[in-house]
Amino acid sequence: MNIFNGRDKAVTLDSKILDFLATGPIAGELAIILIGDNEASEKYISIKKKYCDSKGIKCGIYRIDERLQDEDIFKKVFGVLSSPNTAGGIIQLPLPRPSLDPCLRLIPAEKDIDAISPFSMEAFYTGRPHKILPVIRALDLFLTETGKDPIQTALKAVVIGDGYLVGKPAAHYLKSKNYQVTAVTDYQTGQKIDADLLLLSAGIPNLVNGEDVSAGCDVVDFGSSIKDGKTTGDLDQNSSLEHLGLVSVSPGGVGPLVVRYLIMNFLGI
Repeated sequence: MNIFNGRDKAVTLDSKILDFLATGPIAGELAIILIGDNEASEKYISIKKKYCDSKGIKCGIYRIDERLQDEDIFKKVFGVLSSPNTAGGIIQLPLPRPSLDPCLRLIPAEKDIDAISPFSMEAFYTGRPHKILPVIRALDLFLTETGKDPIQTALKAVVIGDGYLVGKPAAHYLKSKNYQVTAVTDYQTGQKIDADLLLLSAGIPNLVNGEDVSAGCDVVDFGSSIKDGKTTGDLDQNSSLEHLGLVSVSPGGVGPLVVRYLIMNFLGI
């Protein structure tokens, strides 16, 4: 087993970001919108805000009370995103209720640095994205590090979780890279997994035990939950992992890369 150290890889991306920032000031701020109160969302937002502050990037956090009527929330979201001071915007997911999903349609394409609006997603799935989802950029780097070529060898990928942000786009991307993809939405701990690549995005702490995964399988864990006050991935790090290939655990694996790629989307690099 080899551990994929995302923090080390992030150093290279930090250099690219700093080189870009050295060329001149950035007009406008990155606006992060949080609707409601979610412990995990607060943690993710703080990571993004801290990173922006460390690089001198303007970043504003806009909290909206979920008890407001939907229309009032839409107006507040529109006000933030349409402001000329907002150069890029993020609506932190998950939203507190399905009726607020139309909020994502309020993100202008040129400001959608997360690439999560319905328009950006449609562009992604039809092969003409204006920005690549940060999670897909991070996944692409991980795949490069495995050194395996799915075009030369028929590689099997299993994707656990089919969420809007990670599971579904990741499965689509892997198919486009010639992986034979199996999407699993009802995985139960203890089920055996036979694959060359396992991508985890269920958001269920310690869902998968290493001993249930086939030898040599590369594993990338996008799962991220708060358990006992700590960030925990879908892969149980206390299980047997020695027989696996390249493993990206959570936290510390692809997570730092996703943050950097988000900022790179904001900067246009």
